[in-house]
Formats: sequence, structure tokens, C-alpha cells
Amino acid sequence: GITRSLSRTLPSIEANVIAPARAAGETRLFAHFFQQTRIENPRTGESADLAPDEHRLIEWDALALEPPGACLARWHIDRIRAHGDDVTDDGGQTTRNLVHQLHSIREAVAMAEPWAPDLWVFARPDLRYHDSLAPTLARALKGPPETAYLPLWQWRGGHNDRFAVVRGEALARAYGRRAERMEEFCDATGQPLHAERLVGHVLRDQRVRRIKARATRVRADGTEAWESFRFEPLEEMHVALEA
Repeated sequence: GITRSLSRTLPSIEANVIAPARAAGETRLFAHFFQQTRIENPRTGESADLAPDEHRLIEWDALALEPPGACLARWHIDRIRAHGDDVTDDGGQTTRNLVHQLHSIREAVAMAEPWAPDLWVFARPDLRYHDSLAPTLARALKGPPETAYLPLWQWRGGHNDRFAVVRGEALARAYGRRAERMEEFCDATGQPLHAERLVGHVLRDQRVRRIKARATRVRADGTEAWESFRFEPLEEMHVALEA
């Protein structure tokens, strides 16, 4: 969506995401960002200017920039919000932000699909990655096809949506293009759009494995959001979950 704090998180991204990927095989980097120069988010306490050229800190194989707002009409925000908002006291801002995020992931995936990679890494630029993804990449390359590797923490009744390693074109499309299923999720569940539950919805009956890798959200002003990194047991999730 937005780079937000890339200048602060970049060292961890280079060391724990990009370098392990390059060591594992040919790697290409794809990104989609919104051209946003300021963030105002009362829920998270963020009120800060955003560096408009921060995306240039990484040399991308393909990069798309887009003004914010237009994607809301494309994904029928009014129909999505007709099911309510998961956060009820911010006038729908959290829902709109989530639609922007899911649109951004979808556009990056569309750029990468023609390359047909063996392995996909979905990584947010505003996370400080504490652990190398090298063990997960090695495990995924040796493991069964069509498998998603997701952090074992922050599931919130669905699946962690912060970052993922995915093997298999169909599964990567399901995970990365889940913006296309936002309305379906709301209609099927009767619930407001919800980040983690949407991931759980699109990965129903899929092979999901949990990983211990951790990452912390870094706000635009440099503050870090607290995470418990606590293992969360599943509650009636219909997935082929493996240790």
C-alpha cells in the first residue's frame, strides 16, 4: 500500500527477506504503492508526512505507483461497507485502508504472474523482520506443492496476513488476489471485511503450515507496534493445517 517506514525497516528486509531469497535462487522484486504524502490515522495514532520517493530505496524489477482513492470504486466499497465495519468508531477508515492494501497486493501479483515463480514471498515494507526467512524458503522448496507458510501468531479468527511464503501458482493467486473475493467473503459470512478472516476464507481447505518467523509493524514516526507473537490455536478453521 504505502512504504510508510521503509527507510527504517529496509536493513531487516534486505537481511532477512531479500538476501535469503537471492541465496535460494533467482529472485525478482515486484511492488505497488500509492502516491501518498501524509498519513492521518487516529486509530493507530499516526499523524506524519510520508517520503514520496521512499520506494526508490529498493531497485524493483517492476514497480507501479497509483494515486489513492480510485480503487475504492473499483472494488465497490459501498457494497462492502453495507456489511458494516470491523472497526466501528472511525467512519470506515480502517475498511477503506484494508481495501487499498488488498488492491495493492493484487496489482503486485498481477505484475509477477507472467514470470511464473516457483516460490512467492509476500512481504510488507513497514515491517521490521526479526528472523531470516531462509529456513522457511528451504522448507518450502523441499516441501509439497500448493502450500502456504504463515506466521503462527496474530490469527484473529482467521490467518495471519502480515507476510507469507507460498509455493504453487494457484495458491499464490488465491492469497495474492484475495481482493477479488472481498464481497464474496462478506456475503458468505455476513460479517464486515476483516483482514485475517479473509485470508482464512480464501485458504479454506488448503495446506497451511505455521512458521516461527516474527515481524513488527513500524509506524511512520518510527514507533513500533507491540506484538505478543503468541501461538494462537485454530477455532473450527477448515484448513489442512500441518506442523
